Order: sequence, then structure tokens, then C-alpha cells
Amino acid sequence: MAKKILVVLALAVAAFVAVGNLQRGSIRTLSVATNANVGGKIAYAISGSIWMYADGKLDQLTHGPKDKQDKRDAQPSFSPDGAEIVYTRFDEGFSDLYRLNVSDPSKPVALTNHRPNTDTGGAGYVNQALWAMQPAWSPNGERIAFTSDVRTEYPGLFSISADGEGTPRKLEYLDHSVQTVEHPSWSPDGSKIAVANYITGKGVGQIWALDIASGKWTELTDSKDGAYDPAWSPDGEWLAFTMRDGASNNIYAVPTDAQKWTGKYPTPIQLTNDSASRAPAWSPDGNRLAFIGLQDTSFDLYAAQVTLNAQGNPALENIQRLTDKANLDATSGLSWGK
Repeated sequence: MAKKILVVLALAVAAFVAVGNLQRGSIRTLSVATNANVGGKIAYAISGSIWMYADGKLDQLTHGPKDKQDKRDAQPSFSPDGAEIVYTRFDEGFSDLYRLNVSDPSKPVALTNHRPNTDTGGAGYVNQALWAMQPAWSPNGERIAFTSDVRTEYPGLFSISADGEGTPRKLEYLDHSVQTVEHPSWSPDGSKIAVANYITGKGVGQIWALDIASGKWTELTDSKDGAYDPAWSPDGEWLAFTMRDGASNNIYAVPTDAQKWTGKYPTPIQLTNDSASRAPAWSPDGNRLAFIGLQDTSFDLYAAQVTLNAQGNPALENIQRLTDKANLDATSGLSWGK
């Protein structure tokens, strides 16, 4: 099973490695490029720790496991009220979800427990070690969607109560001998979840949306080189995502209302053109969009104003660089909270 998960993670990294290498190292003092107050809080990961940008300041919320070998904190997601974050702690051969209070981050609470019993040797890893990854808090704050290999060949889509109580629910119906999902994003009414769905033999993902009540899937992209990192807009009308074209990665958006489509799939609208951006995250009011960009040798945090053009399509204006040489974990993604 560990090999299956490594294959999945390799697909995610490969989608962006063409435009730069993910950088790791010791935590260092970060400088803010613009010192801008963009409203709310933006969470991200650097070198195995969770960080937060708020009011033009950078705060480190976690320090990750003491043993950094194959261990790190990543993939933060804000609660609807912005008071808490759920994130993934990767360990050796397994991972768990943790929840922390932003105002008192020193006491994270584990929501899952996948640590194997080492007294049983290799059998403990085979029977107990599982992966819980890529959490996404539901709009009503009651549940957390995530990906996991519980009872699946490749990671599938699950949800768990926000307090970690009860058994995780499996949310989708896919052939997990050949399919895996990544980066869940809830629609604002909580009725749908968008993911990047990979046919594992091909290594190319597309954006799909699941109607939770009916179990029906809708494919939203048909990109030759793949699409990933879906992010549902707060008004529910748009899905932003990253699309790869050869060695280029840019942010795009598609309308979620099928009546606005002119064919089987909606027409992607390009929002960035730097060929090295990914991980879009909407501000809670939907007026801004953050993303991770590579303009020199470092992945940094950017934010821009979202406007609508004459055709009613979104566009980005006044792009601001919020960090300078921060080396963000590009595959970990972003979350924007109140």
C-alpha cells in the first residue's frame, strides 16, 4: 500500500516540477515583500511546518515533527469561521489529520490515529498504517473531507466529523484499482465536492465534481496535460484550478452552471499567464484570489483582485507578491480564512 501512495504523491509533484524544484531546508526569518493587508488569513506550508499570513505579518503555527526524516506538516484548511485549522502530519509510512486553534496553536489535537504498533514488526505497518491527507473543512463546519486509502487500493474521498468522532464515511464511487482523487474542495452550499481525479495508469488528472446526495460525478475539464488544485468560489459560480500545458502551469477558472457551457465541458478561462503558478485559494468574500507562484528561484505567495469583464468572466488585477523568497511548499496548497 505504501508504494501505491508514493505513486500518487509522485503524480502530484510531477505536475509542477517542470517549472522548478520544491525546496526544503531549515526554518529561517522571512521577509514580506509588500506588507499588504489583504483581509483575513492565508495558511500554507514551508519546510514541514504550517505558516499563516495575516495583516501583513507571517506567523509560524507548527514546527512539524522533531524528526524531519519523511515527516512534515502540510495541507492546511481553515474552519468556516477562520478560528481553527485542520492539517496533515506526514510520518514514516502513514499520516494523520490534526486540528489546532489559530490563537493557541501549541496544542494540536489528533483527529485520526494511523500510527502502527511497532511491537508487531512489519505486520503493524501492513495492517494499521494508513494515509489521511488533504483535508477540507465543510462550509457548515461539521465535517472534514479528506483523501485516504481506508479500504481502497488508491486513495479515495472520505469525510470525518470535525471532532474526529465516529467512523470516516466513504463519499464516492470510483474504481480504485485505477483511479485516485486529490485536493477536495467543497461547494459553498456543501452539496458537492470537487477533486482532481487521476487515472493512475495515465498520470493525468482532470477536475471532477461529486454530487454528494446522488453520487453522480461531473467531469469539468478535458486538459491534454492535466488539471488539478480545484478551489470552489464562495458564490458557487466558479471553480478555479491549475492547468498544465507542457511545461507551463497557470490558474484557470470554469463556470459551474452547465447552462453556461458551450459543449460537453466548460471553456477554461485563463487567470494567470506566468507559466509557473498553482494552488488557487479564494478569499472568503470571493473578491480576491491567492496562489503560489515561481517568479525567480522561490515559490512565493501572491494575491490579486478578482474582477468580471464585459462577458461576465473573471480576471485578475493588481497582483501583489506577499512573501519574498519564502520557499512555500507548492504541492501543499493554500487556504484563505476569515
